[in-house]
Amino acid sequence: MEAKPSILLIHNRYLNKGGEDTVVAQELSYLQNTGYNVVPLYFENQSAGLRPIFQYPFQLFFNLSAFYKVYRLVKKHRIQMVHVHNFYYRASPSVFWAAKAAGAQTILTIHNYRLFCLNGFMYYNNQPCTKCYDDKNFTAGIERKCFKNSGLFSRVLAASYGFHKKLKTFSNKIDRYIVINPLQEQFLLNSGIPQEKIFAKPNFLLGFSDATPIPFEQRENFYLYVGRLSEEKGIRDLVEAFIQNGKPLKIVGDGPLADWVKERIQDQNQGAVHEKSQNHNKSNIEYLAAVPRESLAQLYQTCAALILPSRWFEGQPMTVIEAQSKGTIVISADSANMRGMISHEEDGYLYAINPTNQLNEVISIFEARSNETKDALSKAAYGRFQRSYTINQHINALKLLYHFESRAKHISGAAARKDSQD
Repeated sequence: MEAKPSILLIHNRYLNKGGEDTVVAQELSYLQNTGYNVVPLYFENQSAGLRPIFQYPFQLFFNLSAFYKVYRLVKKHRIQMVHVHNFYYRASPSVFWAAKAAGAQTILTIHNYRLFCLNGFMYYNNQPCTKCYDDKNFTAGIERKCFKNSGLFSRVLAASYGFHKKLKTFSNKIDRYIVINPLQEQFLLNSGIPQEKIFAKPNFLLGFSDATPIPFEQRENFYLYVGRLSEEKGIRDLVEAFIQNGKPLKIVGDGPLADWVKERIQDQNQGAVHEKSQNHNKSNIEYLAAVPRESLAQLYQTCAALILPSRWFEGQPMTVIEAQSKGTIVISADSANMRGMISHEEDGYLYAINPTNQLNEVISIFEARSNETKDALSKAAYGRFQRSYTINQHINALKLLYHFESRAKHISGAAARKDSQD
């Protein structure tokens, strides 16, 4: 049996925890439980303050502290693979230089679009934006203050990209790129990364039971949103749509628009008090902030549908995978990436957001379907999860990913033997 390589897993955590952090935690748990020697290394971004502000330029370009830390760990634990999930901003690209200097192979998982866009979302002015990618420079991103809403920070990040492009960090210091959707792959190819360096591996799910979905008639009459509360996620669209339709909605998550969500709910409640004589009820929207994982699973299992109103390209949302693991129908804003996760009217629904938001129209179509039809959609959603996002798919992908160097040596060795025989 082929020996399992030792792995240094690096992740620069976000201030607001999201799906990317969940993916990293699941992958670490799986690797440790299946006999891989894994050393986790986390970096923590800091909130605003004088010290972080002065540290930004140095850490974005090349964090020497991170370099020495990675180099020592690789040598100490005889690491063969350094797998990076996020290096912004404190880890910095220095971790790749350290890994290669210490003799390890390097892998980078692309979770967002940070290599091509200063804000990482390819999103500006309430809509998808690819201008910097199309122009092959970050001039527009600097002018628009796309990184931390700061012209200075945007300029520094853009300069760090230019610095590492000249050093050929992303072409020479990364052996494998993992992508989670076809759009990321195309962006890498168009940026000069060769096809043989790109490896497609979907996210996977641990910790939720995969019991057969319950019949739709046993579900409750509420819709669900789970995720970050921010502009690119379409939270304003979602809240306003449900204020208009009056249907029950539960929102789970945190982020920069959390206060705005609570204020809109409070406005509704105050309006209900003022118009009590007209039989107005309290807000139909409930904000739950964070809930335990087992409670979240129960919400997926009992809701009418999960709503994904994102205005950006998305990567491969864990919320969709979690919902489908419970046979939950997902109603999502239409995009190229979401078409890869949802088939319209087969296992979910897609709706247009431009020129007008069609969410309420699609909800009306969904609600007009019979329970038999909804059960069929639910079964299809669960089937997609079973085919694409279980641990079995992940195991097969890891075998191809973490053993690619030894396979390559085996293939080249076999080819050399064949040539000598000829």
